[in-house]
Amino acid sequence: MIVWKMAVVVAGSALMLTACGGGGSTGSSGGSGCNQTGGSTSGTGTQVVKLNPDPNTVGRFDPSPVNVKVGDTVEWDWVDTSAPHTVTADDGSFESCTQNAGFKFVVTFSKAGDVKYHCSIHAQMVGEVKVG
Repeated sequence: MIVWKMAVVVAGSALMLTACGGGGSTGSSGGSGCNQTGGSTSGTGTQVVKLNPDPNTVGRFDPSPVNVKVGDTVEWDWVDTSAPHTVTADDGSFESCTQNAGFKFVVTFSKAGDVKYHCSIHAQMVGEVKVG
């Protein structure tokens, strides 16, 4: 019985490690299956968006919206220690995968327009980058 339970724990741990693989601290690193396109910080400016805790919800993007110029970067910093989050573009152009406090995700915006994004875990967490 104990051997069977230990086998289940080992198998579950291996599955979790495979699903969460990668890690990294910026843009193009992270778990397999992520469609990440960011990572470069060669733009003229960087705006920081924090994934903060919110006593009324599970979390929030702060600030939102954020305004940048073409060629600028946005860095999302995971501050909330109460729950994991993602930064997922509504149009599928970038995806951070599920991350925890301490992670940073960077995307460089190469064309003008409004890019809406959300946390795929918490539907009320939405944000927008206005690129002009």
